[in-house]
Amino acid sequence: MPTKQQLDKAAWQWAETTDPIDITNEHIRTAYKLNLKPCKLGACKRNCKGNPFCINCIGERKWFGEINDDSWHDIEDPNNERRQGQDFVGLKNLGNTCYVNTFLQLWFHSPPIRQALYKFRETDMIDKVGDEWKPNSIGGHLQAIFSLLELSERAYISPQDFIDHLGLDAALQQDAQEFSKLFLSLLEDCLSQQQDPTVRNIIQDQLCGEYAYVTTCSGCHNSSQTHSKFYELDLHIQGHKTLEDSITDFLHEEKLEGDNQYMCSTCCRKQNAKRAIQLKRLPPILNLQLLRFVFDKKTGHKKKLNGFIQFPETLDMSKFMNSNGNLTCENSSAKDGCIYKLKAVLIHRGPSAYSGHYIAHILDESSGVWYKFNDEETTKMKGSNLHLGTEEDLQETSAKQKGKVPKGYHSSRNAYMVVYTRDVPPEEKDKTIDMKIPDKSYLPEYMSDYVKKDNEKFEMWVAELLMMREQNIETGKKKQEDIRQTFSQLVVGEEDQESHNYEWISLPWLTHWLEDPGKARSVDNEASLCQHGKLHPDKAGKMKCVQYDAVDGLYEKYKGGPRLPGDKATCLICVQSRCKVIRTKRKMVEDEKLFSTMKKVEVSPNEPAFWVGKSSLRSWKRLVLEQLEDFREDRESIEQGTDNGVDQQEQPSGTTEIAADKSMEVPEDANDFDEKRKSTELDNGDNTVDKADISVTNESMESSLQFNEDLLCEFHGQLDPDPSCRKLIPADLWNRLKEYFPDCPEFPSSHEVCQKCCDKNKEETENQNMNKKLAQVQKADLADLFNDRKRPVRLVTGEEIFVVNAQFVEDWRHFVKDPSKFEPVSEVKNTRLLCEHRKYLYPPPQNGADLSDNTEVIYLWPSEFEKVMEHFVVDYEVSVVKYEEEDGSDHVITLPEVCEECVKERENMIEMAKYVYRDATVFVRKAVKDKQGDTSTENSKQDYPDPDFCTNDRRKSECDEPPEKLQKMDGNAVRKSQRHRKVRGEKELKVSSDQTLRDLKLQLMKLFSVPPFDQNLSIAGVPIKDDKATLGSLRVAPGDIIMLQADEPVEDPGVLQDLMNVSGVPEAGFKGTGLLGKLN
Repeated sequence: MPTKQQLDKAAWQWAETTDPIDITNEHIRTAYKLNLKPCKLGACKRNCKGNPFCINCIGERKWFGEINDDSWHDIEDPNNERRQGQDFVGLKNLGNTCYVNTFLQLWFHSPPIRQALYKFRETDMIDKVGDEWKPNSIGGHLQAIFSLLELSERAYISPQDFIDHLGLDAALQQDAQEFSKLFLSLLEDCLSQQQDPTVRNIIQDQLCGEYAYVTTCSGCHNSSQTHSKFYELDLHIQGHKTLEDSITDFLHEEKLEGDNQYMCSTCCRKQNAKRAIQLKRLPPILNLQLLRFVFDKKTGHKKKLNGFIQFPETLDMSKFMNSNGNLTCENSSAKDGCIYKLKAVLIHRGPSAYSGHYIAHILDESSGVWYKFNDEETTKMKGSNLHLGTEEDLQETSAKQKGKVPKGYHSSRNAYMVVYTRDVPPEEKDKTIDMKIPDKSYLPEYMSDYVKKDNEKFEMWVAELLMMREQNIETGKKKQEDIRQTFSQLVVGEEDQESHNYEWISLPWLTHWLEDPGKARSVDNEASLCQHGKLHPDKAGKMKCVQYDAVDGLYEKYKGGPRLPGDKATCLICVQSRCKVIRTKRKMVEDEKLFSTMKKVEVSPNEPAFWVGKSSLRSWKRLVLEQLEDFREDRESIEQGTDNGVDQQEQPSGTTEIAADKSMEVPEDANDFDEKRKSTELDNGDNTVDKADISVTNESMESSLQFNEDLLCEFHGQLDPDPSCRKLIPADLWNRLKEYFPDCPEFPSSHEVCQKCCDKNKEETENQNMNKKLAQVQKADLADLFNDRKRPVRLVTGEEIFVVNAQFVEDWRHFVKDPSKFEPVSEVKNTRLLCEHRKYLYPPPQNGADLSDNTEVIYLWPSEFEKVMEHFVVDYEVSVVKYEEEDGSDHVITLPEVCEECVKERENMIEMAKYVYRDATVFVRKAVKDKQGDTSTENSKQDYPDPDFCTNDRRKSECDEPPEKLQKMDGNAVRKSQRHRKVRGEKELKVSSDQTLRDLKLQLMKLFSVPPFDQNLSIAGVPIKDDKATLGSLRVAPGDIIMLQADEPVEDPGVLQDLMNVSGVPEAGFKGTGLLGKLN
């Protein structure tokens, strides 16, 4: 099959030699390519774009190939959620409930506690449970979770009922250590109502220990003890490297001296004393809370301590026990009771106390294997290494930070709780509970029934999903067979072509139908119709011919239309129009060569010639084609580039090879109006660039003009006097152009230009000359005022200085610089310098020392003011005089006098407006403390500004103004630049007056990595405080330099984002939940 370009050329080749009125049906069939041989199904490796009878490779291949069964459904294998063998069961994270899940797994893996919970009995016991049954107590819910964790067939279970019963917000992450304390207290209260003592006392027996606060008088050495129970020891880790150090710190001796002396009952007076905690009795399960989350008084928020702590696999507590307690460690048997083995490590991943994730590493005592419990996932750890390094934050931890870890120890920067269990002597190991074998005899019948029903629900759910998968696969395969059969029937055979038994249908619709038949919209052939309601020949490339009878099924199912049956859908009128365009373009190609030659020939004075617009001559081919209505319509449709309402860019990737049939491409020289013209045309060898060649770059204006209308004057429709917009061409060239544009304006070389425009141009020229002379005279008379030099900068006693409005001087300077562009200034409007009382509003300084600060007025010497009076009308004379009083003091007066009331009101308004702004720039410099504690800006150690802000390597002058801008003041003083000088480390910030100081601090946190609570801001040494106040109310103005002094940096920059999200409202904690209420 020839290429599409070859087929496109052959389809219209006949038009070059055929007159439009002589077109036959055979010509029409050739134009629509209906004379091509149909392609058989599967015969082409790619779609034959130029053949309407080829529907290969438009997306049908996936239906005729093998389709994987998984493609027919999006249902994951439900067996993936089935418990594998004897693996432990996970717990679903309901949002932010990972902290609850870790403790549930910890308590489940304590054999005594789990055994006691199995013996728990609800007050209203039943034999069987219904589908909607739920426990009504904390003990019952915990029993249900433990039962499912041991006996469920699921890979993980949901603690939703447990969370709901406690009234916890699943979306809110809470303090894990606080949860542990509150829940154990609640659970102990619930179990205390049980009759079985092994259940009633399980928390006391397993988790409760005892210590005493011992105070010893330094005078009589008498000791007093206050005993207290504990369920966990809260150990400080800040400043400690090992767990033993933290325990030692917990038991350290405190001296009571000075104002804190101890009132001794024996000595009957206050005495120096020593106070310490002494451990009296240790529980079998020793919970050690590492106080990683602490309250920061400075910030008012919690923060996480990310320091490393080392803890041993075997913990010997005998060295921490007191011999006077119930447990003595003097003999080996008692010492054995003080040996503890590491049972669990609870981890918090994340740098902040307000976000992160909780997981647990727990030892399975029956197998001696460590497991990691991460919500739904339970992973068996390899070897005895807990791999705690893999639970650290994303940033890598150096060995120096972690320190050397001795053998038998573990180290973590994220562990917030470690659990130890008392080492069981060899003679008692036979009494331990085998966790691998669930003791169903202890579970109540209703709980066994509850677990059984849950497993049945799971099996039913698995079966239903598997059935749905099979049904979807079966439906998909049937769908595939239907698509195969339907598509095979759409192929047009040679017999169908001869009998005209075929129909046109949108190719984009076919590709979308093959992509997903279930999402296919109704058939839409409207985009391919011409204005006569038939198939446009240029849109035939976006259509395909399909078997007439087979396509009935598609229209019956998807509706739409209009239907375009075979030869009857072709349009004779459109073919004739296109034939006319082709013939015209062929003639244009021949004429273009002639025009190119004739334009270079100079026109002799006696030879007949005509004026033609340069823009028209340059774009004559485009204007010719635009006259052809059919061509203009085709361009619009091609530019839209849409089919069936679907943009071509959204075509499926498999159909990118299918494109519109552009058999009638516009030549490059006919498209020059779509490009920016950068070249200029030379007129008869003249090397100057015509103004018209520059103005014609406005495409919209040029395209709206008809041929030769660009040489008409704007207002009168006559020949434009401006010769730069037109060109003289020979009569032969003009006659050729007239064949294309018979109705265009015609101007022989002898035709007169528009007289009205000539008169107007003459008048404008005279006015411009007058303005130039006037500007020269005024500039010569007021040269110093124009150049802003030798200005009055201070008042001299006895000399009168005159005042004019600054806007007048600005407008006058514009006029003098370019009198052809700006109108002359005729009046000095000084009334705007006066108030409603006709008094002066802009008083000079009382001593008249500096007149340069006021930007609203310009001061003139008397000689200058005389010249101003000569050239302009001054509506009100204003002057300033300085005179000496009898006592020798200077006094300044103005004529007219100053209105003090209005001046004050104006200054107040200016001051108020100064603090109302939006997106204004302020500058922030960070101050740092050196080793001696002195505060300085970051650039203060430099001798000169940062070279990044200099234009060259030399130091910039103290004054940025050019020499002519400087004026001596009081001897050595100079007027310095008002432009801001940027220094190293300074940041620019866009702010608005209505934003609060807290908003500004959050912006600064992103720039300098300093949290808001560490920022101390000031302007000119004045602190700015009150985070809730707006910048306008704090008198922060645009251009201000804000000094930022930072307190000690935060330990981990990762907490900055969390602090931005923390509300100023005090934390509610577990307020409103069942943990603080009275639950059964």
